[in-house]
Parts: sequence; structure tokens; C-alpha cells
Amino acid sequence: MTPRPEAVAAANWWAEQLATLPQHDVGAPLSTAFANVATEHGRRQRTPEQIDAFRTALADRIEQHVAQYSWRPDEPDFGSYMRSIGVDYGPDDVLADAAERAGFKLTSFDLPMKTVMWINPGIVKVAEGHGAGPVVIWEAPGDS
Repeated sequence: MTPRPEAVAAANWWAEQLATLPQHDVGAPLSTAFANVATEHGRRQRTPEQIDAFRTALADRIEQHVAQYSWRPDEPDFGSYMRSIGVDYGPDDVLADAAERAGFKLTSFDLPMKTVMWINPGIVKVAEGHGAGPVVIWEAPGDS
């Protein structure tokens, strides 16, 4: 099954985060500083091949995830919570499973903490970091 464009856009965003050093915002200055220092010292850099394998596995895994829930293009926010994925102090199962399929294990420091993504018909939004508001990272052509 070919992943829908929303799943591909979502997977691309997470793969980009994996390829760069994330800056965490966990809501408290000391905790945020600790998370960023720990990430700099403890995060394992992934190869381009691992990141591509993660991107592909994640698009497939997101497609499986969102297909379980109501997908109403006429009401894109209906069921949005059920189609969300993210990282609190560790990656949720969709992200962790995609990494395992790509041949590695995600840690708490690999992706931005306190981040949530909503994958809805025609639009993908991300709130990155503690208290952040959602930002549109992908929108279907003609829907803006």
C-alpha cells in the first residue's frame, strides 16, 4: 500500500529531525538545558541510509496508524487526536516501531521532546516543544 501524501510529509519531518541535533524545550529552564546537553553528548548520529530507511518505514507505519481511524476530508479535524504521534520524554510506538524496522532503537534524545504531530486529511501540523502552538508543515495543494 502506498502511503498517502500526509503520511509521507509527516515521515519527512520526523526524518529531518532525526538527521539534525534537536533542541528540546521541556518547559523548565534547568530541565531543558540538561536535555540539550545530554543530547549533544549522548546522541548517536545516524547515517543517511539509516535516516532514509527510517523515513520509508515511518511513512508506512503512519499510513497503518491513520488508516485505523476515521478519515473525513470534509471534516479534517474529526478524530485528529487519534491520528496524532509524538514524543513526550520518549518516542511513541509509531516512531519507535519505524526505527526498529529501520534497524536501530530511538532514545529519548533523538527527537524533540514535548512534540506532537497531527496527521489529518489535507494537512499536517506540529507543536514542537513545551507549550508550543501548532504549525502547519504540509498542506495539500489548493487547500491554503
